[in-house]
Amino acid sequence: MQFYQGKILAKPTTEFLYETMVETVVGPNRIKGKLPENQEVAHRPGSSFTNDEGLTAAINDVGIVQLPNGKHFAIAVFVFNTTEKYEVGEDMIASIAKATWDYYTAK
Repeated sequence: MQFYQGKILAKPTTEFLYETMVETVVGPNRIKGKLPENQEVAHRPGSSFTNDEGLTAAINDVGIVQLPNGKHFAIAVFVFNTTEKYEVGEDMIASIAKATWDYYTAK
């Protein structure tokens, strides 16, 4: 969260990186997958290849999710060494993000 709070980089650099993460179009079915469409999510997904045995080393996403009350939460989900299809890994990430969202919006 130090990044989001502007404690690591100069303010213009922080703002540029944050906006770049908000505008990310890759990985829409991960953290953002089950959240309300109008909520701001700054995230950076990542993936590895799947080898000949069907093993995928990584399907992941990290981000900062804005809540309706103006607060936010940071989230990082790494699905690793899986033989599931990418869609299953993405759904796992989306479900964890949604459970976190539900927890914080229920308060």
